[in-house]
Amino acid sequence: MVSLMIDKKDIINGLEMGLYTKEHRHRNRNPDLDDYDDKSGSEHTIYVYINDRYDVTGVKSFFGDMPSMSEIDAEAVEIGGEVRIPVVVKEVPEMSVHLGMLTQEEFIILKICDGMNTIRQVAEISGKTVDQIDMMMEKLRKKGLVKVIKRTL
Repeated sequence: MVSLMIDKKDIINGLEMGLYTKEHRHRNRNPDLDDYDDKSGSEHTIYVYINDRYDVTGVKSFFGDMPSMSEIDAEAVEIGGEVRIPVVVKEVPEMSVHLGMLTQEEFIILKICDGMNTIRQVAEISGKTVDQIDMMMEKLRKKGLVKVIKRTL
């Protein structure tokens, strides 16, 4: 359990485009030194995703800067062998939504495609189905904005 303070103004500003993401890095200042398996003294990262209704739609926690291959492989085992990880290849400004180049929904999805979330996790965080995300990934891929990396066991 980690206590996390977030300024309401930060959330409001982050929600202007539909999704607020909070990244928090920390380490346990008092790990159990007698417990060999206690890794809480190592830096770990938490991502919290909050939608425009102020619902927490996803939380991701891992040691270091990004999930390890073993964590990704664990999800591959859970879903039957293959994990697809969308990665943004071209950053787009919010203005692209205002100019009609992207929908707000597509912009939100791109914010979740940070190379640390699988297609399934993107669907869970956004409140969409995997099929809906697959269709959006295809549109975004054709626009040259995203690439989907496949990882198999």
